[in-house]
Amino acid sequence: MMDSMNRHPRPLLLPIAAACVVFVYLCVAGGASARHRSHQGAAAPGDFAYYLLSLSWSPAFCLSSPNEGECNGPRRYGFIVHGLWPQNEQGWPEHCDVRRAVPDEVVQDIADVMPARGLVYHEWSAHGTCSGLEPTEYFELVRRAYASVIIPRELLRPAQAIEQSPVAITAAFLRSNPRIPMQSVVVTCSGQEVPRLREVHICLARDLTPRSCSADVARAACRASQVIIPPIR
Repeated sequence: MMDSMNRHPRPLLLPIAAACVVFVYLCVAGGASARHRSHQGAAAPGDFAYYLLSLSWSPAFCLSSPNEGECNGPRRYGFIVHGLWPQNEQGWPEHCDVRRAVPDEVVQDIADVMPARGLVYHEWSAHGTCSGLEPTEYFELVRRAYASVIIPRELLRPAQAIEQSPVAITAAFLRSNPRIPMQSVVVTCSGQEVPRLREVHICLARDLTPRSCSADVARAACRASQVIIPPIR
């Protein structure tokens, strides 16, 4: 999707001795998005604790980036996969020292759930390279992770804007996915006053079974009492 430096920021918490919060943004043409980097030093591919599946609410993104391809094609999207991110109990690795191109057929095959070529390239470079998998294997795992989560029926194709609390959105995902514990789901938002739903993060073990999110992931949770869920149009 996506561009933008401001589509999916993640809070970065440094030790108290640090004088400021450092924001590191990566912008990739064709709509790649960025995350804030928690410095952990060099990471070896495959050296991480668990995965974070990030499901992005496309209608909210399209309100701020209406010219992106996913916003102008014949298909209108609801939740899409922003990424499947290797995560540690504190922080996460990025841009591991692996250089393998994503085959074009893989880009095409994953387009129904990651509908932007730039996003696919970015997510492989920034996060997939840390999985220890080949590109084909990694995006097969992305699909399996996405398929393991049932989107709540009320969020499949809302025709009108919905205003709900983050707690209610979490509860809807838990009802649709009884095997997922509450500690595995984090709802994020963006904007002032009444913010918009941004993403739903679901924490998964390396075998894709649900597990609790670590504290730094939980700190990204939306603190608003209500969020707007823009409709699919």
